[in-house]
Amino acid sequence: MELKDFSIEDIVKVQGKKTLGKAANVLAMIGDKYDDKLVQAFKNQGYKAVITRAGGKGEQLKNKVLRNALGAAVKGGVIDDGIQDRRVLTRCVERSLVGLNGPMSGISGAGIKIGIIKEDVHLAVAIHGKVGIPGLDIDHEISGLGVHYYGLVDKE
Repeated sequence: MELKDFSIEDIVKVQGKKTLGKAANVLAMIGDKYDDKLVQAFKNQGYKAVITRAGGKGEQLKNKVLRNALGAAVKGGVIDDGIQDRRVLTRCVERSLVGLNGPMSGISGAGIKIGIIKEDVHLAVAIHGKVGIPGLDIDHEISGLGVHYYGLVDKE
């Protein structure tokens, strides 16, 4: 078997059912040229999804990840602009950023891709990118995931 023998559908399933966490991770890790196609594919399946990015270092990076995720999720129609949905997104982003709490993130720059996906009242936020010290060729891949079940406002 080759890697090309697997589909996104194969990757996002656990015991035959799609999982939000895996879907968010795929959104955060897909090659940039496939962003729009993947977001649309999830939308065609009934999900609400968006991809955004952030860069910077230390607390500035964490701030940008939160602000960019919130802006993209609201603008992209993934969440409502109400306090409850914003609170849930904030918790998901907070959980996804745990990997940035190490000493490297305070002295180095990072480029992060953010995948956000919603199904019903459930939300997942994943980050993936590189943290490194410019000019020293010291780059580390980082990933993080935050999933919150039953937290979003149910409009029905």
